[in-house]
Amino acid sequence: MSDVARDREAQQTRGEHVLLVCVLGLLTAVAPLSIDTYLPAMPALAKQFDVADATVQYSLSLFFIGLGFGQLLYGPISDRHGRRPILYFGLGLYLLSSLACALSTSIHMLIVARLLQGFGAAAGPVMARAIVRDRFSGAKAASVMSFVVMVMGAAPLLAPMIGSLILFMGAWPLIFWMLVIYSIVALAALAVLLAESHPHHRRVRDRSLAAQYMGYIGLVARLPVALYLVCGALMFGALFSYVAASSFIYIEQFGVDESVFGFYFSANVVSMLIGTFTNGRIVERFGYRRLLGVAVANTLICALVLLTTTTSGFGGFWGVAIPLFFLLSTVGVAGANTVAGLLDLAPDAAGAASALFGVFQFACGALATWGVGVVGGDAQAMAIVMTTAAGGALLAYLGLLRFAPTS
Repeated sequence: MSDVARDREAQQTRGEHVLLVCVLGLLTAVAPLSIDTYLPAMPALAKQFDVADATVQYSLSLFFIGLGFGQLLYGPISDRHGRRPILYFGLGLYLLSSLACALSTSIHMLIVARLLQGFGAAAGPVMARAIVRDRFSGAKAASVMSFVVMVMGAAPLLAPMIGSLILFMGAWPLIFWMLVIYSIVALAALAVLLAESHPHHRRVRDRSLAAQYMGYIGLVARLPVALYLVCGALMFGALFSYVAASSFIYIEQFGVDESVFGFYFSANVVSMLIGTFTNGRIVERFGYRRLLGVAVANTLICALVLLTTTTSGFGGFWGVAIPLFFLLSTVGVAGANTVAGLLDLAPDAAGAASALFGVFQFACGALATWGVGVVGGDAQAMAIVMTTAAGGALLAYLGLLRFAPTS
């Protein structure tokens, strides 16, 4: 093969990878878009429905529960029947439940619709991780996953600003009408741009579907798998303690106007994008497990600083904002590298392993959201939950150093 032909083939391969990353980012972004466009509206919803802030936060917690357990259901089915059918079903359900959210006339109707919306949105992240493992392994999978997370990160970067702009233009149901349109675009991208990555000869046929679900027990019983699951889930819990509390901290505690809340929120997302981009560039050199350790350590250190500033009041607004910026820079790094390590341990059950990761991840997100509300819903409550989660993640990582195979 000539040098020109090799260059052309390499460029074509890079182009295919870029397209794959963009489509997977679009599908995975359904979940964070559903969360972050909604955040600026939470105080307004509490006032309109005349309920406590904690009641509105239940709509976020129930979304996480649907998002987590939807993945648990989808994983083995996708190992058996392929990735695309699951994506069609999930996005279709997401479209219908977004309509129900837009038409909600009570907080209880909204909470139920958000549960179903989370269940539909679950198809995006679980299938994206499985598709990456279908095509890549090891540090290369961690690199590709980092770029998927980075593209997905555009959603939380733009979503709060979009939500704030929509609230400036009209009422909160417009946010859900926008999500209806997004789901239609995602379905179109799936139909036109994403080929099936799990061919028939690799699909699970030697066990019943019930036996596949029982296989979850066998996966969790493997200590290295359990440690990766716990580490990734706790890091995600640290992130979503921020997501749950951010609108109340910025708008109510520090007096930030709803119309500019999205810009403060997005500054922290930029930090996450920088971290995940850097991870994607260097993970093949340093290994995903070493970089996972750096991410966990940074998160714990920043959480301890944040706990100190929120307890003492030192620095006021900036005493909260600056530690958060550096803390969130490595949360995405931990997510990408945890996924790579986990799926390397279960290459023949990528859908099921990906689903387990999603269940642990979003269950911990729901628990962290609930915990922030119970502790107090302010910046100090967020810092307490973050420190607890990061400390647990460090213990899980230390267990990985002893019991898990090296990358």
